[in-house]
Amino acid sequence: MSSQESSPKKENLEISYTRLSPSPDPNGKDPSHAPIVFLHGLSTCHMEFSRVTPFLSKDYDLILVDLPGHSGSRDILPFSLDNAVNALAHLVSTKVAGGRAHVVGLSLGGVVALEFARRRPELVLSLFCTGFAPLSGYRQWFISRPRLLGGIEILSGKFTTEWLFWAYIGVEPFPKLREEMRRNHSMELLSAGYGACTEVTMESVAEIRGVRIAIVAGGKKDDVEQTRETGKVLANANPECKAFVVRDAVHLWDLQLPELFAQGVRAWVEGSEMPKEFELL
Repeated sequence: MSSQESSPKKENLEISYTRLSPSPDPNGKDPSHAPIVFLHGLSTCHMEFSRVTPFLSKDYDLILVDLPGHSGSRDILPFSLDNAVNALAHLVSTKVAGGRAHVVGLSLGGVVALEFARRRPELVLSLFCTGFAPLSGYRQWFISRPRLLGGIEILSGKFTTEWLFWAYIGVEPFPKLREEMRRNHSMELLSAGYGACTEVTMESVAEIRGVRIAIVAGGKKDDVEQTRETGKVLANANPECKAFVVRDAVHLWDLQLPELFAQGVRAWVEGSEMPKEFELL
């Protein structure tokens, strides 16, 4: 039995993270904005947001997490929603002044973020979720077969050229990130990650209370209609929740359109008007 499958749920997990903080204020004042925690997609790592952070790091305390089973947290097993939420709660409770943070989650990171908001809303100031909505249709069929998807991804990682790999995703090549993805690739992690995506449903999303959530679809790759429906479910519980589509965005659009991604995060965190490219659903 694999370590992913056999390890029990653990308490107070110390996950790896990278922190980018604004330069100290010459007058000794603390940053005016609460920290933002970033959660990456399956098989990537905190480096995924490295094109976004230059647009935010002068004004915000940024905490870039490696989820369990990934890169700096590779030895924290198994990957599961239980362990990811536990680790995230421990991080925010112990490393964030005031014990509350804004959260940004992309793809698998969005799965974790939604479940975190459901279980621990008292730790979440706001949530920007992109690249995930509860599954339906053919996406649900494929994701419900995690070992099939995992095998395809491992083969693609091994045999696809650098240019083709990134061209299929729709972003400029990022060789260092692909190296990390290759290190992270295992059937156990990929199966666990895809399996976790099936655990967050419309019913569980409807249980979230007290968190202002933006759920955002990349118009070129993500499920726009399911994102719209998820936005309706969220707004039923909290009218401040909104659903958006960025029509020109691919799935990993933090790598494709990093400045726009940062602008959207900033606007949502600050409660200001979203950029015009964010079309309300």
